[in-house]
Amino acid sequence: MGIFRRNRPNDVLFLMPVRFTNEKLPRGKIRMLSCDAAGKVYASIINRSVYQLAEDNAKRMEDSRKPFATIGLEISPGRFIPTVVEIGPKETWALEHILEHALKSGRLPDILKRYLKPIIKLSEASRESVISEYKKRQRRVRSEAAPRILNRLPYYSENDIEFSLPIYKADYRYPLVVLKRVPSNKNTLKSPQRLLILDSDGDLAIIKVPYKLVDNMEKGLTGQERKTKRSVCALILQHPKGMIIDYMSISQPQRKALDTITRYFEETGNGKQPISTAAKTVLIRAKDKVSSPAQ
Repeated sequence: MGIFRRNRPNDVLFLMPVRFTNEKLPRGKIRMLSCDAAGKVYASIINRSVYQLAEDNAKRMEDSRKPFATIGLEISPGRFIPTVVEIGPKETWALEHILEHALKSGRLPDILKRYLKPIIKLSEASRESVISEYKKRQRRVRSEAAPRILNRLPYYSENDIEFSLPIYKADYRYPLVVLKRVPSNKNTLKSPQRLLILDSDGDLAIIKVPYKLVDNMEKGLTGQERKTKRSVCALILQHPKGMIIDYMSISQPQRKALDTITRYFEETGNGKQPISTAAKTVLIRAKDKVSSPAQ
């Protein structure tokens, strides 16, 4: 009987990414808080690509201003792919309280458990099409070759980059736009350096990177600005072989927009600020630059 029961997928309700105190997750992994239709709460580790897909789905629903829930469809034991379902006011209320109890105690009261199965079942109608599209996407990703220009750039170990501020975010979206070098208490040669960056979601963070990366980046910026006679910003790209520094010419309004973000951070110490259209354009161009092969 147990064998037949296991053949039914144990889909879950994704709640939010979490991190245990002082936890360092393996590269490319995210810990996700979720619960199943029976009300059991999990804090499981999933692939970063799954989390990013869940984020993309959520942003699409946020743009439509429709309330939604994110469901993890189990495609094999312990492996999930995310999809979103539209929910009503009662389910929205329940979702808020489910998250609250899951975070506080890891246990859900019976009054909330009765909402779980109906919410999770909303994904059944599109289940096969979502899984099919996900598998096609995975095949496309594996078959795509990296842009040729990346093969000529030096690589830096991703493990050498350490993020801090803010801590509410489980992971950062690449490419990262470098805003400025932050003074370090340790100015000794070859000690880790700090950079203020803007990730592709528009969130600020301070990262620690190897001295050699910063040294090469600053030399590259000087060379690019002399060559193009324009303002240039540095990008940190993610690649299977490691981290890459690349450069992108930007307009004066775009430079001013990035400088405004930098000054705001210096004055307030936080990055909770809506970014301007000019700054968003920089982020869009940076993502397009990474996704488009070099000519």
